[in-house]
Amino acid sequence: FYLAKAQLDQLQKRRRMLLKSEPQWNKYKTEIKEFDRKVKDGQKAKAEGAEQMAALYLKIADTTAGINDKLQALEKTHEILPDNRSILTAMIYYSAADENWSQSLAYIQALLQTKARQNARRMGIGLLEACILNYEGKDQKARQALEEYERRTRDPWFLTISEYLLGKQTDKALKDMAAESPERLITAYTIMGFWDEGSGEKKRAVRHYREAMGSFLDDWLEYDFARERISRLKEPAK
Repeated sequence: FYLAKAQLDQLQKRRRMLLKSEPQWNKYKTEIKEFDRKVKDGQKAKAEGAEQMAALYLKIADTTAGINDKLQALEKTHEILPDNRSILTAMIYYSAADENWSQSLAYIQALLQTKARQNARRMGIGLLEACILNYEGKDQKARQALEEYERRTRDPWFLTISEYLLGKQTDKALKDMAAESPERLITAYTIMGFWDEGSGEKKRAVRHYREAMGSFLDDWLEYDFARERISRLKEPAK
């Protein structure tokens, strides 16, 4: 900023030397005054925006904040940073944890339509999509989603999770492949728990969610998701 400001000052000095008449000089002063006002307004807006972003990030990072509070903060942040895929990913998990299935699926489609290389987060979202469909009782669509997922996914680990959901792999094969990796454990157990929950196996789902939280990766979205789902499953039936 300061380098640009110095260059601008030099440019303005050269321009003033070329002014020959009073009208030119008055016009120049008016332009500079208006320009300075816009710069100051821009700096003020930027500072206010930074303060707003800081407040939103604090709410998102607050481990004591509820899912709804975090989701509201994420939605406001997404309005400011609409191209940020990490924020969109968080909105997917929190919407699903809050059982807003249609909204979560809409966010998933928005994410998958963005151009990006295949990574762990993106592949995890693909599995989450199938789990949501399974939870909604759309068995055929869930299976189709997994079959399509397998066609576009190359990573052996995520393919193994998908095969497990389709009944092609056993618990033991998945757990053996995860070994002692906390990242793999939280990914697998969260998806396994959600699939079980959608299939009506609530006790089994809680067990798997607890295994996910046993990874101690409490800054992962899957951890928050598993914790919220356990809380919902423990609620008395209405």
